[in-house]
Amino acid sequence: MILPSRHASRDGIAPEAQAANAPLITILTSSFGGGHRMAARSVAEALREERPEWDIEVLDFFEHFVGRRLSQGVAWSYGWSARRAPFVYGGVYTTAQWVGERPRLQGWMNRVGRRRLREYVRRRQPAAIVNTYPTPSAVLAALKRRGDAHTPAVTILTDWASHSQWIHEGVELYLVAHEGLRDELVGLGVPAQRVRATGVPIRAGFTPRGVYPTHGPVLITVGAHGMMRRAEALCRLVAEQAPRTVVVCGHDHSLRRRLEPLAATLGGRLQLRGFVEDIHRYYATASLFLGKPGGVTIAEAVAVGLPMVLYGAIPGQERANERFVTEAGAARAGKTATEAAATAAELMRHPEELARMAERARALGRPNAARDAAAAIVELCEGR
Repeated sequence: MILPSRHASRDGIAPEAQAANAPLITILTSSFGGGHRMAARSVAEALREERPEWDIEVLDFFEHFVGRRLSQGVAWSYGWSARRAPFVYGGVYTTAQWVGERPRLQGWMNRVGRRRLREYVRRRQPAAIVNTYPTPSAVLAALKRRGDAHTPAVTILTDWASHSQWIHEGVELYLVAHEGLRDELVGLGVPAQRVRATGVPIRAGFTPRGVYPTHGPVLITVGAHGMMRRAEALCRLVAEQAPRTVVVCGHDHSLRRRLEPLAATLGGRLQLRGFVEDIHRYYATASLFLGKPGGVTIAEAVAVGLPMVLYGAIPGQERANERFVTEAGAARAGKTATEAAATAAELMRHPEELARMAERARALGRPNAARDAAAAIVELCEGR
C-alpha cells in the first residue's frame, strides 16, 4: 500500500505539478562516480513517464544525510585515488567487501547518515526508497531491521558484478545488469523472487543500430571530470594511427587545450569535444569505443552494439566490469595506453572482427533498462 506524500519533489518538479497526495518515490544516489547519479536520473525520468502524478525525488545521500564537507572530502579522495593511486581505491574496495561479510563491522558502517535518514523517512513517508549506491541501501536496511523504518527498499546495482555492500536483509527488490548476476545473488541467499535482471539503467537515445558502421571513427571518452590516467598519451597514440578519432574531453579543459595542436596538424582526422549532452549520437556513428569500464558506460555501449577497447580500469568494480564484457567477446582490454592504442589500431584494420564484437555487445544490451526498472518499482509499490 502506497503512503501519500504532501511535499513537492526537490528534483525540478514544481509544486503545482504534483498532486496534493502524490506518492513519493525517493531515489538515493552519490556523486562518487557519475554512473550512480546517471542511473538515478534515468530511473527518475522513466518513473515520471510511467506515473506522471507521482512525486519523484533524487537526493545525494552523503550531501543530504551525512554532511556536505564530508561528502566533498570523500569525493575528492575518490577522484585522487582513481587518478593517482588506484591501488588505494582497490584496497578500500577489498576492505569493504571484507567488512560486509562481518555483521559487527558492517553494523558500525551502517551508522553513516542513519539519524538523518530516519528523520527523513518519518517526516516524508516515501512510498519506496530506491538506492543506486550501496551505502544508503545498507543504512536503510539497518533501520528496517531495528524497526525504525518500514519503507519498501529497492537496490539497483550499477555494475556488472556483485559486492557484499550491495546485499542486505531488508531489501524487497534488487534490479541487476544480467541474468548471471541475478543467479549470483540468489546463490548468495537472496530470495529469487526479489531479484530481477532489468539491466543497468541508462538514458534515452542509446538504441541498437540496424547496420554496423564499419568506417566510423574511434570514440574516446575520458569521463566527465577527466578520471582517465594518461589520457593525453592514449589520445595521441590512437589519433596518429586511426583514420578518424573523436575525443570527448568532458570538463577536462586542460586535456582539450593540450590536444588542440595535434588536432590542427591532423585536420579532420581528430575532432575534440567538451562535455556533450547528446553523447548517444557519437555512440551511434562510431566503429569502436575506447574508455574506462564504468558500469553505466558499458551499458550504454552494449545497448547500441558498440565494440569496446577498455583501458584505465581501477581495481574493484571496474576490473569486474571489464572482465565480464571481455569474456563475453564484446570488448578487448589494454593494461597500458600503448597496449590499448595498439589494440584499437589492430581492430580498425579488421572490420569483420569489429562487426562480430558489435553483435556480441548488442546481445548484452538492455536499452529499455530504465523503463523496466521503473515498471518493477511501480509494481512493488502498487502490490501487483
